[in-house]
Amino acid sequence: MLPDQKSEPVPVLQHVLLVEDEVLIRALLAEELRSAGLVVVEAATADEAWAYLEAGGQADLVFSDVTMPGSMNGVELVQRVKTVFPRIKTIITSGNPGPANISSIATFLQKPYRLAEAARKTLTCLREPE
Repeated sequence: MLPDQKSEPVPVLQHVLLVEDEVLIRALLAEELRSAGLVVVEAATADEAWAYLEAGGQADLVFSDVTMPGSMNGVELVQRVKTVFPRIKTIITSGNPGPANISSIATFLQKPYRLAEAARKTLTCLREPE
């Protein structure tokens, strides 16, 4: 008889919707998140990100800058996400201090940040219970 072997759980691919209007920042962070084993969908504006989600696009976490062009900013996007898709986790980032009420809807990451720090924060947020 063979001893019982614990099988490793199959890792579940987790999807991050990365919303950043600065092309270089978005590209570098997307690569860092992909190397951490995450599936990354990139959006240049909150409007583009919202259209993706409304069309049924998959996201376990939205990582968004605050200030960007379009009809809504990152805080407005995160507020919509938490209202319509409450299971999606959220991280908001800005070079300015976060709004006073941001911690009730998102994890805040101050810019400038190191790519590895952003990836760690993303992985930590994804592991937190809903």
